[in-house]
Amino acid sequence: MPIQLVMFDFDGTLVDTAPDLIRSTNIFLESRGQQPLPEETIRSHIGFGLKNLMLESFPEALEHPAKVAEIEKEFLAIYDQQFLKTPELYPNAREFLETWDGDIAIVSNKRARYIHPILKHLGIDKLPWKAIIGGDTFAQMKPHPTPFLEAMKNAGTDRATTVMVGDGEPDVEGALAVGIHSIAVSFGYSSIERLVHLGANDTIDNFSELTKKLNALT
Repeated sequence: MPIQLVMFDFDGTLVDTAPDLIRSTNIFLESRGQQPLPEETIRSHIGFGLKNLMLESFPEALEHPAKVAEIEKEFLAIYDQQFLKTPELYPNAREFLETWDGDIAIVSNKRARYIHPILKHLGIDKLPWKAIIGGDTFAQMKPHPTPFLEAMKNAGTDRATTVMVGDGEPDVEGALAVGIHSIAVSFGYSSIERLVHLGANDTIDNFSELTKKLNALT
């Protein structure tokens, strides 16, 4: 059967949001008297959420849940002012999304309240998304199977007709847990070699390659 649903990660897969996240993280750290972190250090943590990375700078907060919540709140207040400054679709992503005959969905660990405004900012919010799932949509985040299975439920597809496209370990590990084909992108925030080692079934270097890869799966 042909592929019917393509699920996408968001940060580092569809949209390059790293500059805004990096800037926000370092503004936050400097506001707390900490040294800024190298861009690559922050970039490599994006797929897992940046909270743990920031907490490494404040280990004393780990023993106090209220302090953790305070740090998260302060960071998000900064990100609220930064997240729409420079997000960009990756090359040929728009062309794929607008011409693909099948269904599309977003399955991300980014908070949904940021995904929707970014989609609108980029002019792709009106596309026929079958699901837009963020890290706060359900109690479980990727790589837990729930976000993947809920997107598939919305689209009415099964494992054989669904593909996950992503740039992070949660994308590959989640796809393996659910039993669906995964395609790792080489232009995201994780090492493509690491993703292949984890079990990614395929790779692409540009969205211009994706339609051919999907057609080959049929």
